[in-house]
Amino acid sequence: MPSKIRILDDHTINKIAAGEVIENPASVVKELVENAIDAGATDVCIEIKGGGRQLIRITDNGCGMNQDDALLCLERHATSKIRDVEDIYAIGTMGFRGEAIPSIASISKFTLLTSDSNDHAGVMVTVEGGKILQCCPIARSRGTTVEVKSLFFNVPVRKKFQRSPAYDAHEILNIASGIALGYPQIKFQLISDQKTILTTKAPNESSFIGRLRERVEDILGLDCLEATCEVEANQDDFRIQGFIGSPSHTRNNRTGQYLFINQRLVASPLISFAIRNGYGEMLSTGRHPVYVLHLTAPTTLVDVNVHPQKREVRLRQEQLLKGLILQSISKALQRCGNSMINNSFDAEAVFFPPILENNAPFIAKPPFESIPCPEPIMRPSPKAAEAIIQQQSHQENIQFFSSIPSPTPPRVLTTLKRYIIVESDGLRLVDQRAAHSRIIYDKLIQHEGKRPSMQTLLIPYGFEATPIESALLLERLDDLDQMGVAIHQTGPSAFIVDAVPHFFGDTDLKEFVSQVLQDLRECQGMHLLMKEQGKRIAAAASLAAVSQNKRLSIEEAQSLINQLMRSQTPYQCPLGKPTMVHLSYEELDKRFLANREE
Repeated sequence: MPSKIRILDDHTINKIAAGEVIENPASVVKELVENAIDAGATDVCIEIKGGGRQLIRITDNGCGMNQDDALLCLERHATSKIRDVEDIYAIGTMGFRGEAIPSIASISKFTLLTSDSNDHAGVMVTVEGGKILQCCPIARSRGTTVEVKSLFFNVPVRKKFQRSPAYDAHEILNIASGIALGYPQIKFQLISDQKTILTTKAPNESSFIGRLRERVEDILGLDCLEATCEVEANQDDFRIQGFIGSPSHTRNNRTGQYLFINQRLVASPLISFAIRNGYGEMLSTGRHPVYVLHLTAPTTLVDVNVHPQKREVRLRQEQLLKGLILQSISKALQRCGNSMINNSFDAEAVFFPPILENNAPFIAKPPFESIPCPEPIMRPSPKAAEAIIQQQSHQENIQFFSSIPSPTPPRVLTTLKRYIIVESDGLRLVDQRAAHSRIIYDKLIQHEGKRPSMQTLLIPYGFEATPIESALLLERLDDLDQMGVAIHQTGPSAFIVDAVPHFFGDTDLKEFVSQVLQDLRECQGMHLLMKEQGKRIAAAASLAAVSQNKRLSIEEAQSLINQLMRSQTPYQCPLGKPTMVHLSYEELDKRFLANREE
């Protein structure tokens, strides 16, 4: 009977290994850039085409290789980084398994150009699908260039499940940004389809924290840097350095968190938990701190051999490390002082500092259509109206509307800074911002699929984006234009908003732009106005609504109420919150009678 178990050939083994190490073009970039770092490079250039599927080219000025090493690196488990099994317990390099190069070469058309000398004597090795086609001398300066073309050309199943080129380009940008923050002493450049989308300056500072400060400004922006506190502490064999956001400088997700252990970007629930605890009670529920933190530890205390792509690590002496983190973050926040903790910095705008300090005024139609108001009526004074609102705060006396809209809009009695009080079967207290957002949302939905009429700004609003945001924004300018928001690029990372939908009214453009950029980052720029269109339009409507602090005139308030009551869903804003509450005459009578009996 023939044996059922057989030894796989090297070609199959390499493809299986590639499946573990190489998930997408970003995985290739990560592995090759890490090799460049291990080679001692001080300048790394990443070039991609078609999101990395057509071409990935990594060029470095590292130590390079001679012909023998250039051929050996294509063999599985051939590495210069460890000698025996004991070495894996003290890994001091980014890579060490010797699987990346042969895995990549087995699923692409691969070319290696390298030289380990300064006399321009190098070697070129060409590989296709794991088979070496050519090895010949070539003139090149010291360093290495790796070209990867037609990724997954011979793995149709993997190729079929890949994302779009735009998505892959964004993932590569994220990888490059993370590595650049991990190695502030190395200059990086990323070119996508012949456009430079990321470049970092050569470091000027001599200290690591000084270089990291420069790099945070390069990658995350000056406003982000200025809203952070410096952290630097030592204890025994551990050292922590970096920057943490003030408690007002938080996000509603963890996308602004960069943790490095021995300059390797990793995920560590233990450390993330300790960082959050370091803030104590200063963080609001559902908010996450922003940070770029480097932890340096002896390699014997860090196990990076946990995940094939080295995304997770295990740590020894966890309690000591946890204590250091808690103490260092608490002290850093104290040093920053209450002025930073209580400042008014826009937490959602943390990664997109505006160029202009003012929120530019613009020409726009009044926020509400001009609709004839009912005849003037007697109305209570603002003080009396405020008393009514205080009385309605008792939950047992409040009823949310659920009936069909009345054909006759209720009449406005008076307005406050936040609420409109109208009379209809009692009193209705309308949240003017929630009501206005419902009106705007309905109009946006009406214009879905066609661009609404736009209003040109008197003074365009300028802002600056990070490299990641710039790339995402450029991909979606047409979609934003379809929404009625005209944004134009004025520099590598500078943009202006020069037109908005006419029904946006006097919206806060800084807040609106911040939300748009956050949406682009969270959705990877692919689902805005698509899969999550309703959610995004609702957010835009909420941001464009009239301020809660503005007291409307009676005419404006009545116009708003008239429009609101024409909506199919007038009693909820697009985010699901009520637009109004109802105090019936019966409830009011009960309240007054109760007071009389007392």
